Amino acid sequence: MYAKSFTCLVAIFAGLAQARAATSDDDCKAPSTDCVAVGKWNFSIALGAGVRSNPLVTGDNIPLVVIPQFSYYGNRFFINDLDLGITLAENSSNTLNLVASPGYDRVFFYRSDLQNIFIGGLPGNGASAYVVRQRTPGAQNPVQFPPHARRITYLAGPEWTFKVSGVSGQLDVLHDVTGQNDGTEIRAALGIPLVESRGSLTANIGLTWKSAAIVNYYYGSTGIYDAGSALNPFFKVGYALPLSRKWRFSAFAEYERLGNAIANSPIIEERYVATAFVGAIYTF
Repeated sequence: MYAKSFTCLVAIFAGLAQARAATSDDDCKAPSTDCVAVGKWNFSIALGAGVRSNPLVTGDNIPLVVIPQFSYYGNRFFINDLDLGITLAENSSNTLNLVASPGYDRVFFYRSDLQNIFIGGLPGNGASAYVVRQRTPGAQNPVQFPPHARRITYLAGPEWTFKVSGVSGQLDVLHDVTGQNDGTEIRAALGIPLVESRGSLTANIGLTWKSAAIVNYYYGSTGIYDAGSALNPFFKVGYALPLSRKWRFSAFAEYERLGNAIANSPIIEERYVATAFVGAIYTF
């Protein structure tokens, strides 16, 4: 089922990329998420209220209050928060990059993870044991899920992005290059504009496939739970409205469904991760 879903999504991407754009994006009138100055650092900070749910049995939800962001785009090299990349080839509607991106799942175990620092998380002890939900009928005492370190990982590999008639797409095929789990992750997404006026309403749909090596590194334990690969679909809707030259209103909500191999882990309580934020962004 996972293979068929991924093949279908790739086919959709290929068809969109081969279509001719109805309008040209060559005329870049003003700075935006799609148009940035080459060779210049960009800094912004989001102030507001939001939360990211934590699916772990012992996990606390992660607050979203202050969210710093930074980026740099050179002729070939770019940085976008914690992501690094080099552009290998590009034309008016397609780009091929080589990117490196941190592993995401660690955010649920360590509040001091770099990806949580950007949303104001407080450091905590991520090496504590997790109580396993008892799944055996008639059992009296829960067992302990032995703790193990989940270190910072970086995944690297090719990334293909495209934009056609306002619809953008992304496909990443990444592999752990830090030697922590030697797993593979495939990320695919489509960005679809819904309303374009003074404010913009957009939707993103996609999926993330994680190999068994990645799933076991975060959610498994030898002799207690050995997981397979997982496919996580997600949906996100966002709204942005310029308020002044420096300020803009921003709000988004995202829902990610955890694949069975993750959701069935004894340390997982919820089968989803929900994220929401409402606030204002100041651009320096």
